[in-house]
Order: sequence, then C-alpha cells, then structure tokens
Amino acid sequence: MIQNIKSLLIGLTKEFGPDEVSAALGYGLSLAQEAGAHATVQAASVKLTLPTAWTSKLASGLVHAENKRLHALAEAVAESARADAAAAGVISTTQAPHMGFPELRTAFTQQARLHDLTILDAEPGSTHPDRNLIETLLTQSGRPLLIIPADRESFGCRRVMLAWDGSARAARAAADALPFMRAAEAVDVVSVTGEKDLPDTILGTDIAPHLARHGANVTVHNLAARGGNVADALRDAAERFGADMIVMGGFVHSRLREMLLGGVTQSLLKASPAPLFMAY
Repeated sequence: MIQNIKSLLIGLTKEFGPDEVSAALGYGLSLAQEAGAHATVQAASVKLTLPTAWTSKLASGLVHAENKRLHALAEAVAESARADAAAAGVISTTQAPHMGFPELRTAFTQQARLHDLTILDAEPGSTHPDRNLIETLLTQSGRPLLIIPADRESFGCRRVMLAWDGSARAARAAADALPFMRAAEAVDVVSVTGEKDLPDTILGTDIAPHLARHGANVTVHNLAARGGNVADALRDAAERFGADMIVMGGFVHSRLREMLLGGVTQSLLKASPAPLFMAY
C-alpha cells in the first residue's frame, strides 16, 4: 500500500492515433488503485489556429474541421479513461481540454499544483511540445512528476533507485518520493563520481540513515561515470538492479546548459529504463 498519495493528475497529450500509444493512463490508474487515490485524467488536445493573414474560408473551414476531429478524439479518450477508472475501482474526474498550447500548458501547471503527483508519458524528442510541457511542469508546478516509458503500463515499486548527488534538487526528490521508497522492498542509493562539476565524494552514505528512519531498506552504491557520462552510469545501474523507478532531481545544471550541451536530465528524459520520478 502506498501511503500519503491521495490525488494524481494523469496527463494524456498524445495524438490518440494508432501510432501514439500512452502508457501513462494504465500506469496512473494502477498507482491510484494501489494508493487509494483520486485520479484526475486530462485528455488534452491542442487547438489549431491560423495566422491572421490567412483569412480564406477554405483554410478556416479545414482548421475548424481538424479541431473538431481532435477534440472528439480527446473526448473519446476521456470517456474511455472514465470507464477504465470505474472498472479499476478508482474514483476519477476526467476532462478533455481543447485550447492553444500556451493556454494548455498554463492549465496543466495550475492543475499539477493541486495534486500530489503528475504522471505523463515520456517524450524522447527534445523539441516536441510534450517535452516542453514536461519541463514546464517540472520547473514551474512545484510538484513532482512521474515520466512513464512506453513499455511500462502498470505500476510497480518493488525496487527503487535514488540518484543521489547531494544537491538541493536531489534532496527534494528524495523527500517527495518517500511514499514509494517506504513501500519498496529495496532502495538503491546511487552516487556517481567522475563528473567534473560535482565533488569527488558525494556521500550517499549521508542520506541513507535518513531514509532508513523513514522505513526504507537502503543500500548505498558509489559508481564511477563511464567516460564522465553520469546518465549512462545511472541507466546501467537501473538495468542491473532491476529498478522499477528512478528518483532524481531535475536540472541540477542550468536548463540552458543542458539544452545546449546535454546533461543528465535531458539524457534520461530521452531514454530511461524505468519510470522517472523527478522533482525540481
């Protein structure tokens, strides 16, 4: 049983076509079932608009028809989610917002602040609007996110891996993820050395007693970065341990640096072997 998770926001932002599969809904509903939590499902569609110079009736008609189609698809997904939640015994609220992307991003951020946790599908493309939504919610909602890879459609946290670098954001993530670490059979605290902007000794042993006092079964691992690549070391560790969840702070380096040069956050958002619990 997952304690102290009482409200989940599940964001569905895919195009709802055969090539756009969402794992977030199944994962989120199974987590809500395990935690006895309320689930708010938002099946969002982005409203298309024409540049003001395009005023032809034909163009306007085509955009109107496409918006109607997108909204109808989202409403169908919301209705299906309502039925899935009822079948799982999960109390839910379902919505199908249809608005421009800036307004949609603002609405999601406001909703995220009213929930314990937001669950979204992973988006490998760094320039895709869904990635922009992930980064906005991570840095502006004040609440943690769970990013779900496409192959994880049901919740599990038998083994949780905490990526610990001693930063304030890692501490925030560790605190927010305590319900999952308490419920896990094992928690692997992984510190990676060899990244030039981090101290040589990160002291995963310092956070272990704190987690143990909260009931987590902790093992500390100090690993060397392969060629200075922290993200690869974390991925390898998660696969070796069979982690069901990776917990980490987001954007320890500046977002601009990560965007231009890459970084651990961007790398794991692109490809994570397990659901990624992030806080900022």
